[in-house]
Amino acid sequence: MTTPRSAFAATLSAFLLIEGIWGLFSPVVFGVLTTNLLHALIHVALGIIGIWSVLTDRSRAYLVGVGALLLVVGALWFVPSLTDPLTRIFNLNRAVAYLNIVLGVLALLFAARPTMNDLDQA
Repeated sequence: MTTPRSAFAATLSAFLLIEGIWGLFSPVVFGVLTTNLLHALIHVALGIIGIWSVLTDRSRAYLVGVGALLLVVGALWFVPSLTDPLTRIFNLNRAVAYLNIVLGVLALLFAARPTMNDLDQA
């Protein structure tokens, strides 16, 4: 059964997978998001894990994990003492930081949203 949660998890996973694969061949994705090999490989892995989570009805756990990760990495980019190290290690830019925050918040909101299965079990 497709739920808004699993649909969002599938969409996010596909986006991360596409972005990651693209990032393997280019340091700029979608004309504004910077990346490097490590960053791209992490996104490929997160995309694959997300697709697996949707197929095995573990979308909520995936969204909590990836949402927290994206939110933390995005927020840490705005900490002055961490901006340079994060940029050096992952080639993050402001656009990536903002997108990570938005996607992280959305993932956590979709994870927290009750589904019909959750309501049936209550």
